[in-house]
Amino acid sequence: MTARRIERILPGHRAIDDGDMLLWRALPLSERVSLGPFVMLDHYRHASRRGIGDRPHPHAGIEVISYLLEGGVEHRDSEGFRDRLGPGDAQWIRAGRGILHAEQPTGGRHGLQLWTSLPPAQKLIEPAYASFRAAEIPELQCDGARVHVVAGQVVGQMAGQMAGQPSACIGPMKTTTETVFAHVHLDAGAQVTLDVAAPELGAYVLDGRLAIAEGAPVGPGALVVLGDGTRVTLSNAGDAPADVALLGGAAAQGPILFGGPFVMDTEERMTQAKRDFASGRMGRLDGVPF
Repeated sequence: MTARRIERILPGHRAIDDGDMLLWRALPLSERVSLGPFVMLDHYRHASRRGIGDRPHPHAGIEVISYLLEGGVEHRDSEGFRDRLGPGDAQWIRAGRGILHAEQPTGGRHGLQLWTSLPPAQKLIEPAYASFRAAEIPELQCDGARVHVVAGQVVGQMAGQMAGQPSACIGPMKTTTETVFAHVHLDAGAQVTLDVAAPELGAYVLDGRLAIAEGAPVGPGALVVLGDGTRVTLSNAGDAPADVALLGGAAAQGPILFGGPFVMDTEERMTQAKRDFASGRMGRLDGVPF
């Protein structure tokens, strides 16, 4: 197995920081637009019931992946799906040709919202929805580390009676493009070595201080882009627990054009998505669009 080394460290920027909500955006950045198929990485924490998507709004051309570390949210959309998510739960929305949804927090939250760009041939696919409870998401338990694998495959060395034995976890979320997404929790002083075969891979620091391989420690809000290889060693470099999101996969296909909540590959498709929303072809939710 070849060890992955740090290729680049990209500091996220504070898209919102108003005393109630802190939202770090680590993708897209001027230095890098995508990592694997991921084209947006928002990491948020807020104390009130205010949300970032609590009013009905559209998406098209992407998959929306949500993961909650703390708190809860109620979901509803124009396809008729209704759901409620709690700590450790994950959600997948294939927006495709277009969908409207709204997310109403039940209180303070801490979590991630991620977008993957659908391949050009799948940009206008029919919308779909799925959610995964914390109990359904497989976990690797290593010495001082817990790895929850939401999507893709992660291999780690087991602790306890199975110490030293490699174990593979495959996440229940099936995305359109090859994708890896896992939440790694490290106790103070803990270290874990994982094998992840994704063509592109990065580590985003949610909390604590993280060291990768022989690199200097990085703190919350940083996206560490890793080089070629399969094996990655994560070390908690602080005195408190650390949380990290591992994410990546096959590179995004085609041009990536952003238009608010839409991500398309051509200007023509972007224009059509905006028309479809305005005309109601993406559906309606609470009278939107008017």
